[in-house]
Amino acid sequence: MKDPIRFDTSLPRLVASLKAAYPGDLATTEPIVIRDFEGRLGVILDINGADLEGLNSAVAERLGPYARSEDPVRGRDAAGVARIVAEAQTAVILNIDGVNLRLLDRRIVGADWMARPVLEPGAVPRVAFVSIKGGVGRSTALSIAATHLAQAGLRVLTVDLDLEAPGLGATLLKREELPTYGVVDWLVENGFSGTDGAFRADCIGRSSLLDGISVVPAFGSQTLAHPADALAKIARASLEDMRDGTSLSLREQLQEMLSSFEATGDYDIVLIDGRAGLHETTAAPVLGLGAKVLLFGINEPQTFQGYAFLLAHIRERIQGGTNWEENAWFVQAKAESWDAEIAQERFNALWTKEEETLEKPEKLGPDDLELVWADDDEPAPLPKDPVPLLRILHDERYRSFNPVENRVQLDERLVQSTFSDLLEWFDNQLELGK
Repeated sequence: MKDPIRFDTSLPRLVASLKAAYPGDLATTEPIVIRDFEGRLGVILDINGADLEGLNSAVAERLGPYARSEDPVRGRDAAGVARIVAEAQTAVILNIDGVNLRLLDRRIVGADWMARPVLEPGAVPRVAFVSIKGGVGRSTALSIAATHLAQAGLRVLTVDLDLEAPGLGATLLKREELPTYGVVDWLVENGFSGTDGAFRADCIGRSSLLDGISVVPAFGSQTLAHPADALAKIARASLEDMRDGTSLSLREQLQEMLSSFEATGDYDIVLIDGRAGLHETTAAPVLGLGAKVLLFGINEPQTFQGYAFLLAHIRERIQGGTNWEENAWFVQAKAESWDAEIAQERFNALWTKEEETLEKPEKLGPDDLELVWADDDEPAPLPKDPVPLLRILHDERYRSFNPVENRVQLDERLVQSTFSDLLEWFDNQLELGK
């Protein structure tokens, strides 16, 4: 019995079927592959009508359920194809089994993960705090950074994009300081009743912890007063909006929201708390807001597996993805005093790209037979320069972080002993003290 085709093998199987049955030269045609919402594949390439039927049959037979149900192969001159060909010019080029192709990956959710990253910063610097798992102290670190920057005289706007497990509102604001609305309300109302200046003001809470800290929570007091509506609003918050017949993605809505706050001229920096995990709502703070990105993780297998997925996707599936890496830093959370060296090696190995460390001959010849291949058990080569790694030390005094009730947690000596790497990074980025 033949091995069944699976999602992971569908693209290589498509390429194999084209190699076997396409009458032209695949090296010069650069096929355009469309993967639909369900995962089925179709391909557009240069082919005349006489050869089209046979190639369609071959591809359908080899791909089985992963072939587009009607005509998986179309020529570039077919009806409606010109628009797709134009769209594909901005799609990433993949090399699969020696064939270069452009992949258009259609998604019902997660489409923001496919958009080209926003690399240019805006007039107001943004920093996004992101993690693969919750419980790593990401929101605590953001709050500590906010107080540090406010003490330096900066006007700080903190924005909670962790819509399903929010924390900034309760951490930085007293109950009576909570604004009427929050991010969820903005994302719901911008497609209905509108978000004017008055509504914007009703989304901002002023923290009494320090002058200069403002908070846009995930939820405001209105949701706390009507808790039964919270889940209904969450379900609608991440949907695309329709405006003048054009869809507006979540990242575009969040860009509009942040730009609206920044346009007031009231803030010197924006700190964004992203959702943990690889959900579609994480794509905006990671890729779509022009922010510097702090990738939080504990020195454990789940961290490296999750970030391996994320980095591979950005590098291999997004045009301009490798340039995004200039805006990203790893933060080792809950670091122990004894694990600095091994953690650095593991983060280095995660960041290392295979194509930069392994030299592979294009084809084997007589002179290649004497090559001595490295043992598979040896660790992957590390970058010449260690990947930048900020360490936040494990500190039981921050297990339960509630500075509104326990201001001792903001004591400068205590903060510096635990968060000094992170705070020094902010000082350097913003050139504080110069």
